[in-house]
Amino acid sequence: MDEKVSVIIPVYNAEKYLERCIKAVVGQTYENLEIILVDDGSTDNSGKICDRYSESDDRIKVIHQKNQGQSAARNNAIECATGKYYVFVDSDDSAPFFMVDKLVQSCIKNNCKVSIGDFSVFTGDEPETESDTNDEFSKIISGTDAITMMHTVPGEKYVVMWGKAFESTLFDGIRFPEGRICEDLAVLYRLYDKAGIITIINDVVYRYFRGNEDSSTFLIKDKFYKDVYLALDEEIAYMEKAHPELSYYPKKTYMYWIFDEYKKQYASKNNVGRLKQLHKKYTDLYKSSDVLPKEKFYHVFRYLPNLYCMIKK
Repeated sequence: MDEKVSVIIPVYNAEKYLERCIKAVVGQTYENLEIILVDDGSTDNSGKICDRYSESDDRIKVIHQKNQGQSAARNNAIECATGKYYVFVDSDDSAPFFMVDKLVQSCIKNNCKVSIGDFSVFTGDEPETESDTNDEFSKIISGTDAITMMHTVPGEKYVVMWGKAFESTLFDGIRFPEGRICEDLAVLYRLYDKAGIITIINDVVYRYFRGNEDSSTFLIKDKFYKDVYLALDEEIAYMEKAHPELSYYPKKTYMYWIFDEYKKQYASKNNVGRLKQLHKKYTDLYKSSDVLPKEKFYHVFRYLPNLYCMIKK
């Protein structure tokens, strides 16, 4: 019999998209599923939708909790999950019918604890339909290779929980930080490192909806910067102890986000003290990551930050 897979779906005020998401998961060709819907204190009809679907499919479990955020929702699901593998899905997204099967079979075939598939983006009511290519190609990379990919421009699929299967044992001692956003960034490097090797498959296994203005990732606000800096500080400390040669990668990403915030602060012209703090931190990171190649703007911003911002208006 196929191994049980726990599909974990945090839900918060997602009534416009939730049924599309649930139908995509219920319709998976891989049938030995435990579908955990965590209603995170929704104030719309999301909780009722979760309950209605649980009445018609005994694979669906519903957790109702007061609003605590996505990290707490995922953590509470993990506490009651019984699957050998975890697959994470966001409640406004969708997936082709072969998502779970492709991800889990790739783990089993290659004796890996993590598998990563590709994703497509949609903005309308219904995603385009991906066909199963029956492409058996996969490649194996190391956990440290995946960590470096987290810090590259084409590495978007490496910094999100969705579009992957994880063996549940990887979460022993690892939980999502509660009360924070950017929670994926805060745990993925530890999961990749713990996994050792990872299988990468060609197929599009996930459909990411880019159009939900209520999504926590739709707008970049002050809390984003605070939490992403905290996650990167933690990753740098982890890497300096476990893989010193990799510590330069989160430092470069840290510099990028400082640069991004600096541009916004400069444009608003209302916080000179914050600009000084940001540039000092940037300079410290620049000096400590000199062995890593950097694009030209990193060097220009180091010495002429305000001029660079003026040029890039």
